[in-house]
Amino acid sequence: MQSDWTTRMNSVIDYVEEHLSQDIEENDISRIIACPFSLFHNSFTQITGISFAEYIRRRRLTLAAYDLQNTDEKVIDIALKYGYQSADSFRVAFKRLHGLSPSDVRTSSVTLTFYCKLHFELNIKGVEKMNYTILEKEPFKVIGVRRTTPYGGGTWAVVKSDGSNERINELCGRFFGLGLCFGFGPDGSNDYMCGIEWNGADAAGFDTYEYPKATWLRFEAKGSIAEQTLGNVWYRINNEFLPQSKYQKSGLPTIEKYLFWDEGTDSCFVEILIPVTVKKDRL
Repeated sequence: MQSDWTTRMNSVIDYVEEHLSQDIEENDISRIIACPFSLFHNSFTQITGISFAEYIRRRRLTLAAYDLQNTDEKVIDIALKYGYQSADSFRVAFKRLHGLSPSDVRTSSVTLTFYCKLHFELNIKGVEKMNYTILEKEPFKVIGVRRTTPYGGGTWAVVKSDGSNERINELCGRFFGLGLCFGFGPDGSNDYMCGIEWNGADAAGFDTYEYPKATWLRFEAKGSIAEQTLGNVWYRINNEFLPQSKYQKSGLPTIEKYLFWDEGTDSCFVEILIPVTVKKDRL
Protein backbone atom coordinates (compact mmCIF):
# COMPACT_ATOMS: atom_id res chain seq x y z
CA MET A 1 0.00 0.00 0.00
CA GLN A 2 1.32 3.42 -0.89
CA SER A 3 1.94 5.97 1.82
CA ASP A 4 -0.12 9.13 1.94
CA TRP A 5 2.95 11.03 0.76
CA THR A 6 3.50 8.97 -2.40
CA THR A 7 -0.23 9.09 -3.15
CA ARG A 8 -0.16 12.89 -2.96
CA MET A 9 3.02 13.13 -5.05
CA ASN A 10 1.44 10.98 -7.75
CA SER A 11 -1.70 13.12 -7.56
CA VAL A 12 0.49 16.18 -8.25
CA ILE A 13 1.97 14.40 -11.29
CA ASP A 14 -1.55 13.51 -12.49
CA TYR A 15 -2.56 17.15 -12.08
CA VAL A 16 0.46 18.23 -14.13
CA GLU A 17 -0.41 15.79 -16.93
CA GLU A 18 -3.95 17.14 -17.06
CA HIS A 19 -2.72 20.74 -17.23
CA LEU A 20 0.28 20.54 -19.58
CA SER A 21 -1.64 22.63 -22.10
CA GLN A 22 -3.02 24.92 -19.38
CA ASP A 23 -1.73 26.97 -16.47
CA ILE A 24 -0.26 24.99 -13.58
CA GLU A 25 -1.02 26.84 -10.36
CA GLU A 26 1.20 26.71 -7.28
CA ASN A 27 -1.87 27.00 -5.05
CA ASP A 28 -3.33 23.87 -6.63
CA ILE A 29 -0.06 22.00 -6.02
CA SER A 30 -0.01 23.12 -2.37
CA ARG A 31 -3.59 21.96 -1.91
CA ILE A 32 -2.89 18.52 -3.40
CA ILE A 33 0.38 17.93 -1.55
CA ALA A 34 -0.92 19.54 1.68
CA CYS A 35 2.16 21.67 2.33
CA PRO A 36 3.59 25.01 1.16
CA PHE A 37 4.71 24.96 -2.47
CA SER A 38 8.27 25.92 -1.49
CA LEU A 39 8.64 22.79 0.65
CA PHE A 40 7.22 20.61 -2.11
CA HIS A 41 9.52 22.21 -4.67
CA ASN A 42 12.65 21.70 -2.58
CA SER A 43 11.78 18.05 -1.90
CA PHE A 44 10.95 17.42 -5.56
CA THR A 45 14.32 18.82 -6.64
CA GLN A 46 16.28 16.80 -4.08
CA ILE A 47 14.44 13.59 -4.95
CA THR A 48 14.47 13.83 -8.75
CA GLY A 49 17.60 15.90 -9.37
CA ILE A 50 15.69 18.44 -11.49
CA SER A 51 13.44 21.34 -10.62
CA PHE A 52 9.67 21.03 -10.85
CA ALA A 53 9.64 23.65 -13.64
CA GLU A 54 12.22 21.64 -15.60
CA TYR A 55 10.10 18.50 -15.28
CA ILE A 56 7.08 20.39 -16.64
CA ARG A 57 9.17 21.82 -19.48
CA ARG A 58 10.45 18.38 -20.47
CA ARG A 59 6.98 16.85 -20.44
CA ARG A 60 5.51 19.69 -22.50
CA LEU A 61 8.26 19.47 -25.11
CA THR A 62 7.90 15.68 -25.21
CA LEU A 63 4.21 16.04 -26.04
CA ALA A 64 4.94 18.88 -28.46
CA ALA A 65 7.23 16.54 -30.42
CA TYR A 66 4.43 13.96 -30.56
CA ASP A 67 1.99 16.58 -31.84
CA LEU A 68 4.43 17.72 -34.52
CA GLN A 69 4.88 14.14 -35.72
CA ASN A 70 1.26 13.05 -35.57
CA THR A 71 -0.94 16.08 -36.26
CA ASP A 72 -1.24 18.83 -38.85
CA GLU A 73 -1.36 21.58 -36.23
CA LYS A 74 0.66 24.68 -37.04
CA VAL A 75 3.93 25.12 -35.18
CA ILE A 76 2.73 28.37 -33.61
CA ASP A 77 -0.47 26.69 -32.40
CA ILE A 78 1.52 23.89 -30.76
CA ALA A 79 3.85 26.48 -29.22
CA LEU A 80 0.91 28.39 -27.71
CA LYS A 81 -0.70 25.14 -26.57
CA TYR A 82 2.30 24.34 -24.38
CA GLY A 83 2.82 27.79 -22.96
CA TYR A 84 5.25 29.46 -25.40
CA GLN A 85 4.30 32.96 -26.48
CA SER A 86 6.14 32.93 -29.78
CA ALA A 87 7.39 30.49 -32.37
CA ASP A 88 10.95 31.69 -31.73
CA SER A 89 10.91 30.95 -28.00
CA PHE A 90 9.37 27.55 -28.74
CA ARG A 91 12.00 26.80 -31.37
CA VAL A 92 14.87 27.65 -28.99
CA ALA A 93 13.45 25.50 -26.17
CA PHE A 94 12.59 22.63 -28.51
CA LYS A 95 16.06 22.60 -30.07
CA ARG A 96 17.73 22.69 -26.66
CA LEU A 97 15.87 19.53 -25.63
CA HIS A 98 15.62 17.59 -28.88
CA GLY A 99 18.65 18.86 -30.78
CA LEU A 100 16.66 19.99 -33.82
CA SER A 101 14.05 22.59 -34.71
CA PRO A 102 10.28 21.91 -34.72
CA SER A 103 10.13 22.19 -38.51
CA ASP A 104 12.80 19.49 -38.88
CA VAL A 105 10.52 16.98 -37.18
CA ARG A 106 8.16 17.05 -40.16
CA THR A 107 10.74 17.01 -42.92
CA SER A 108 12.88 13.96 -42.20
CA SER A 109 13.30 10.82 -40.14
CA VAL A 110 14.62 12.14 -36.85
CA THR A 111 15.64 11.02 -33.39
CA LEU A 112 13.75 12.74 -30.58
CA THR A 113 14.04 12.78 -26.81
CA PHE A 114 11.25 11.32 -24.70
CA TYR A 115 10.70 12.05 -21.00
CA CYS A 116 8.21 9.77 -19.27
CA LYS A 117 5.58 10.80 -16.79
CA LEU A 118 7.02 10.39 -13.29
CA HIS A 119 5.63 7.88 -10.85
CA PHE A 120 6.61 7.80 -7.18
CA GLU A 121 6.86 4.59 -5.19
CA LEU A 122 8.01 3.95 -1.66
CA ASN A 123 10.60 1.20 -1.57
CA ILE A 124 12.11 0.57 1.84
CA LYS A 125 14.36 -2.37 2.59
CA GLY A 126 14.15 -3.15 6.27
CA VAL A 127 17.74 -4.31 6.49
CA GLU A 128 18.99 -0.90 5.38
CA LYS A 129 18.43 0.96 8.61
CA MET A 130 18.58 4.73 8.96
CA ASN A 131 20.00 6.09 12.20
CA TYR A 132 18.85 9.52 13.27
CA THR A 133 19.03 11.78 16.30
CA ILE A 134 16.47 14.30 17.50
CA LEU A 135 18.03 17.54 18.71
CA GLU A 136 16.52 20.54 20.48
CA LYS A 137 18.71 23.51 19.61
CA GLU A 138 18.59 26.98 21.09
CA PRO A 139 18.79 29.98 18.72
CA PHE A 140 22.14 30.36 16.97
CA LYS A 141 23.74 32.47 14.28
CA VAL A 142 25.69 31.54 11.15
CA ILE A 143 27.96 33.91 9.24
CA GLY A 144 29.37 33.25 5.80
CA VAL A 145 28.79 33.80 2.11
CA ARG A 146 25.31 33.38 0.65
CA ARG A 147 24.83 33.20 -3.10
CA THR A 148 22.30 31.93 -5.61
CA THR A 149 24.11 29.82 -8.20
CA PRO A 150 22.91 27.85 -11.25
CA TYR A 151 23.53 24.51 -9.58
CA GLY A 152 23.56 22.94 -6.13
CA GLY A 153 26.74 23.61 -4.17
CA GLY A 154 27.96 26.33 -6.53
CA THR A 155 28.61 28.65 -3.60
CA TRP A 156 31.47 26.37 -2.51
CA ALA A 157 33.22 27.11 -5.81
CA VAL A 158 32.79 30.84 -5.10
CA VAL A 159 34.30 30.83 -1.59
CA LYS A 160 37.19 28.62 -2.65
CA SER A 161 38.14 30.94 -5.49
CA ASP A 162 37.56 34.48 -4.19
CA GLY A 163 39.49 34.27 -0.90
CA SER A 164 36.41 34.10 1.34
CA ASN A 165 37.48 30.80 2.89
CA GLU A 166 40.85 32.27 3.88
CA ARG A 167 39.26 35.47 5.23
CA ILE A 168 36.84 33.57 7.46
CA ASN A 169 39.76 31.50 8.76
CA GLU A 170 41.67 34.66 9.64
CA LEU A 171 38.62 36.04 11.44
CA CYS A 172 37.47 32.90 13.28
CA GLY A 173 40.35 30.43 13.18
CA ARG A 174 38.48 27.89 11.04
CA PHE A 175 37.32 27.42 7.47
CA PHE A 176 33.75 27.15 6.25
CA GLY A 177 32.19 23.87 7.30
CA LEU A 178 28.45 24.44 7.08
CA GLY A 179 26.31 24.45 3.96
CA LEU A 180 22.87 26.04 4.41
CA CYS A 181 20.31 25.27 1.69
CA PHE A 182 17.59 27.91 1.52
CA GLY A 183 15.87 26.35 -1.48
CA PHE A 184 15.84 25.87 -5.22
CA GLY A 185 14.47 28.31 -7.79
CA PRO A 186 12.09 27.32 -10.59
CA ASP A 187 15.10 27.13 -12.95
CA GLY A 188 16.98 24.76 -10.62
CA SER A 189 19.24 27.47 -9.17
CA ASN A 190 20.29 27.00 -5.54
CA ASP A 191 20.12 29.64 -2.80
CA TYR A 192 22.98 28.40 -0.61
CA MET A 193 25.25 29.70 2.12
CA CYS A 194 28.71 28.50 3.13
CA GLY A 195 29.18 29.42 6.77
CA ILE A 196 30.24 28.70 10.30
CA GLU A 197 28.33 28.87 13.56
CA TRP A 198 29.23 32.17 15.22
CA ASN A 199 28.29 33.99 18.42
CA GLY A 200 30.30 37.13 17.80
CA ALA A 201 29.36 40.42 16.17
CA ASP A 202 28.45 40.63 12.50
CA ALA A 203 31.53 40.82 10.30
CA ALA A 204 31.94 43.15 7.34
CA GLY A 205 31.82 41.36 4.01
CA PHE A 206 29.96 38.34 5.34
CA ASP A 207 26.26 37.46 5.34
CA THR A 208 24.45 36.33 8.48
CA TYR A 209 21.51 34.08 9.21
CA GLU A 210 19.92 33.55 12.62
CA TYR A 211 18.07 30.35 13.44
CA PRO A 212 15.31 30.41 16.05
CA LYS A 213 14.94 27.72 18.67
CA ALA A 214 13.92 24.57 16.80
CA THR A 215 13.70 20.80 16.72
CA TRP A 216 16.21 19.17 14.39
CA LEU A 217 16.79 15.73 12.89
CA ARG A 218 20.42 14.66 12.50
CA PHE A 219 21.57 12.05 9.96
CA GLU A 220 25.07 10.93 8.96
CA ALA A 221 26.45 10.48 5.45
CA LYS A 222 29.72 8.58 5.75
CA GLY A 223 31.42 6.78 2.87
CA SER A 224 32.58 7.20 -0.71
CA ILE A 225 32.30 10.52 -2.53
CA ALA A 226 32.37 8.82 -5.93
CA GLU A 227 29.48 6.56 -4.97
CA GLN A 228 27.32 9.60 -4.16
CA THR A 229 27.02 8.81 -0.45
CA LEU A 230 25.72 12.27 0.46
CA GLY A 231 23.15 12.33 -2.33
CA ASN A 232 22.00 8.81 -1.52
CA VAL A 233 21.36 9.69 2.12
CA TRP A 234 19.36 12.75 1.05
CA TYR A 235 17.38 10.54 -1.32
CA ARG A 236 16.50 8.10 1.45
CA ILE A 237 15.57 10.92 3.84
CA ASN A 238 13.12 12.39 1.34
CA ASN A 239 11.81 9.12 -0.09
CA GLU A 240 11.81 6.81 2.91
CA PHE A 241 12.22 8.51 6.27
CA LEU A 242 10.13 11.67 6.04
CA PRO A 243 7.09 10.12 4.31
CA GLN A 244 6.83 7.45 7.02
CA SER A 245 7.86 9.47 10.06
CA LYS A 246 5.86 11.92 12.15
CA TYR A 247 8.16 14.78 11.10
CA GLN A 248 8.12 17.25 8.23
CA LYS A 249 10.56 19.96 7.19
CA SER A 250 9.76 23.23 8.94
CA GLY A 251 10.82 25.54 6.13
CA LEU A 252 14.03 26.75 7.77
CA PRO A 253 17.18 26.11 5.72
CA THR A 254 18.68 22.65 6.10
CA ILE A 255 22.35 22.27 7.00
CA GLU A 256 25.11 20.03 5.73
CA LYS A 257 27.94 19.97 8.26
CA TYR A 258 31.16 18.87 6.56
CA LEU A 259 33.24 17.06 9.15
CA PHE A 260 35.50 15.42 6.56
CA TRP A 261 35.66 15.64 2.77
CA ASP A 262 38.71 14.32 0.91
CA GLU A 263 38.45 13.58 -2.79
CA GLY A 264 42.01 12.22 -2.73
CA THR A 265 40.96 9.33 -0.52
CA ASP A 266 37.40 9.30 -1.89
CA SER A 267 35.86 9.60 1.56
CA CYS A 268 33.48 11.91 3.34
CA PHE A 269 31.69 12.37 6.64
CA VAL A 270 28.80 14.84 6.57
CA GLU A 271 26.09 15.49 9.13
CA ILE A 272 22.70 16.39 7.65
CA LEU A 273 20.67 18.62 9.96
CA ILE A 274 17.01 19.24 9.15
CA PRO A 275 14.75 21.63 11.11
CA VAL A 276 11.40 19.89 11.53
CA THR A 277 7.91 20.14 12.97
CA VAL A 278 5.47 17.36 13.82
CA LYS A 279 2.90 16.63 11.12
CA LYS A 280 -0.55 17.84 12.10
CA ASP A 281 -2.12 14.43 11.54
CA ARG A 282 0.40 12.93 13.99
CA LEU A 283 -0.28 15.33 16.86
